Amino acid sequence: MNNYLISDNFSLLSKLMDLHGENSFKAKAYSIAAFTIEKLPAELISLPREEIFSIKGIGDNIGKKIVEQLETGELQVLKEYIFKTPAGILEMLQIKGIGPKKISAIWKELEIESPGELLYACNENRLLLYKGFGEKTQQNIKESIEFYLNHQGRYLYAQIETYAGEMESKLREMFSNEQFFYCGRFQTTT
Repeated sequence: MNNYLISDNFSLLSKLMDLHGENSFKAKAYSIAAFTIEKLPAELISLPREEIFSIKGIGDNIGKKIVEQLETGELQVLKEYIFKTPAGILEMLQIKGIGPKKISAIWKELEIESPGELLYACNENRLLLYKGFGEKTQQNIKESIEFYLNHQGRYLYAQIETYAGEMESKLREMFSNEQFFYCGRFQTTT
């Protein structure tokens, strides 16, 4: 497990804790840990375990959770939060511009559990009925959802480059007498 995966796990855990109204100081600590881990020059897997606990911003509790991920490949507390969060709410966390606090209000006050339902609510101006949601906020949320829905299945070059390289290696292995070249754009089919 590399630093980016560990960082992503802590970042998601922080957001889910905010979403479920957990202790904001704990959630912030996980967010800080995610940032710290992402910026580390060395991979955590290569460090002695005791050195992990001495990294600035990594306390005893977070250090134990890092070791858990390095040894098991997963973070149990994150799995528990994911289990008790509807899939549509998890999907909403991926939409740029809508943070955990807004999603929590949307989920608990409006009982909306998916991006499609939220877009429908925006089109009916239902968000304006709730505190913290003005006309501009509603419009920004609507635009963010539309962008998200229109770009499903599309990835940035950096996101797909590794996958494309692995695919090329497999093709070269299977068809060793053939030549392969990248051309056009990377495209997935469904």
